[in-house]
Amino acid sequence: MRSITAALAILVLLLCCSTAQASDEDAVRAVFNGEAAAWARFDAKAVASFYTPDATWQNPFGVRFHNSADLEKFLTRLFQRPGYRAQKEVHPPKITDIHFPSPTVAVVWGEEKIEGQIDDQSGKPMLPRHSHYLEVMVKRDIGWKVSECIIMDELQLP
Repeated sequence: MRSITAALAILVLLLCCSTAQASDEDAVRAVFNGEAAAWARFDAKAVASFYTPDATWQNPFGVRFHNSADLEKFLTRLFQRPGYRAQKEVHPPKITDIHFPSPTVAVVWGEEKIEGQIDDQSGKPMLPRHSHYLEVMVKRDIGWKVSECIIMDELQLP
């Protein structure tokens, strides 16, 4: 009888843990997709709202910020540039991998392909971009937020 009770207890524990992980994965995907939608709308305030106040963010050009307020200011200026706004999504952002090293940390890999950006200084079209994202999300009282983000572009040769 004890072994049956122990087996049932383990089964219940496993079911609870897998349900919690599935719920967290859904929440992490919602953050990623919400952030991507805000980028597509060129909404700097909404993008920054998906980040912790002390988040670190770096783009492929070496621009780095250590808080969401500075990120919002940067994105506000970026989103006003006509050359940046000329972009078209070839493949919208999507998650390629999610890993939970702990119940309150998610490591998320994503990617997207865009084309049509114009260099604002030269007026010339930029090469298509295949960008990869590494985001570390943390679960806090207010839910999942991006704590660390680095955007990397594949080398595109002319």
